[in-house]
Amino acid sequence: MINPVLADAEPSARFTGSLERHYTTNALDSDRAVGDWYTLLRGSLRHEFGEADANAVLGADFEATRHDTVSIEDDRALGLSLTAFRRLETGLELKGTLSYRVTSDGDDLPIGPVTLGMRTLKQVVAGHGQIGIDLGNATALILEAGDSLERARPTRFEHDLLPESRLDPDTNRFQLAARITRTFGRLALGTSASALLTTVERLGSPPVGVSFEQYGARMEAAYTAADGTTLGAALGVELLDAADGLYRRVRPAWQLTFAKPIPHGFNLRGTYFGRYESTDSDDPLASWLQRAELEGSLQIRPDWTLAAGLFCEVKENLLFENKERSRGFYAEATYRVTPSTSLVLRLDASRTEKTVIDVRESTVDTFVGLRAKL
Repeated sequence: MINPVLADAEPSARFTGSLERHYTTNALDSDRAVGDWYTLLRGSLRHEFGEADANAVLGADFEATRHDTVSIEDDRALGLSLTAFRRLETGLELKGTLSYRVTSDGDDLPIGPVTLGMRTLKQVVAGHGQIGIDLGNATALILEAGDSLERARPTRFEHDLLPESRLDPDTNRFQLAARITRTFGRLALGTSASALLTTVERLGSPPVGVSFEQYGARMEAAYTAADGTTLGAALGVELLDAADGLYRRVRPAWQLTFAKPIPHGFNLRGTYFGRYESTDSDDPLASWLQRAELEGSLQIRPDWTLAAGLFCEVKENLLFENKERSRGFYAEATYRVTPSTSLVLRLDASRTEKTVIDVRESTVDTFVGLRAKL
């Protein structure tokens, strides 16, 4: 939806962290339901230098999971970032970010009745720049450019039962975007255009990944009412053009959002969108994704908040011609122990059906966790 001015993001807490104890009925994330307990630890550190018109922010984050039994699914991640911002007297705003992320992902390889663990190390180096221009008359132009390079090491198998193999290709993503917005009181209108050029290393036959170009254009509108209700709509088109003529199609893309505060501490929000999805997809190219979400929260006391939500999505794999239909819900209770510490109890349940390969996956995940902001 319509972006705020580059410097309008609220400063985050210097340190945030959470420690969660989970039980899942599907530790392998597959149709082979294996229950297990696991611990999830997350944290982020942020330090800002400078003032409002010129500043730099150093950031770091980490995440680690440890299963009691299914240790092949343990994951670890570490990220570092540096962001610099400068506002000039001419009304020009400049913002740039450099980041580095390394992950160690555990997964499973089913071989008949046997499940073999495997692990892949990935590194991502990225740079992103923004230029914000105040055009006057409550009109702003934002130009963006970014590039990221992902490199994957050979996958290692449990107990070295198989030799190391390259299963994930190296990928380079270069993106350009331009957005212009104008505000009329409580109404903001905008239009945007974007281009994503993705180069994927050719690996395997048939290849496990395909290079492509993706272009998009859309109109946007956002309205904020006096009572805090917000409505947003975006409508446009997206073109996905795969290498070697494997796929080329223009599709409509959309996003509808709303948020409604209701008396007595109740809040309701929802979203519905349709777009190409190339990052989170099992397809060598991409998927066409449609997803709807509805969430509600109720603050029953200053220190007690209840929340619940549900979702439904359909993901069409473009080359595999497989459809993934998923639906699920969550329920959560949060108790604020101190102004900076909260205790959370949550339940997530989901079900996924994959048509072509006739797979059905069901997962129930519950956890109790402690979250802190310092």
